[in-house]
Amino acid sequence: MTQMNPRELDVLNILWKTDEPMTSTDIVNEQRGLTQSTVIAVLRKLLKDDLVEVAGVTHSGKVLSRTYRPTETSKDLILQYFQDDYRNFCNVIPKSTLCAAILEIDEDAAKSKEEIKKLKSILSDFEKKHK
Repeated sequence: MTQMNPRELDVLNILWKTDEPMTSTDIVNEQRGLTQSTVIAVLRKLLKDDLVEVAGVTHSGKVLSRTYRPTETSKDLILQYFQDDYRNFCNVIPKSTLCAAILEIDEDAAKSKEEIKKLKSILSDFEKKHK
């Protein structure tokens, strides 16, 4: 599996943050340092790799523009990258410490409570499976 470059991750991250499909111009306007030509090239590669899909066509000013959204495959790929990275340092950082650190990132109390509820269910299922 090849790693994604930082610009590919930037574009995917922008697309993941919204529920609405975006044009290349929308993506450029979301982050400083991105140019139209870079975003178009990145989108072309992400399309080829099935990490984004064309959601439709819309008017952008006086021209028609494609709109894009991330695919479920893109989320699976990022999870795989994360798991692969964790395998490299799992002997140093236990899963419990990693989970605690990840939970500390979220400052929204309601969201944290929901995540804790989901984690309890996952841990319960995991424990039953490994008895």
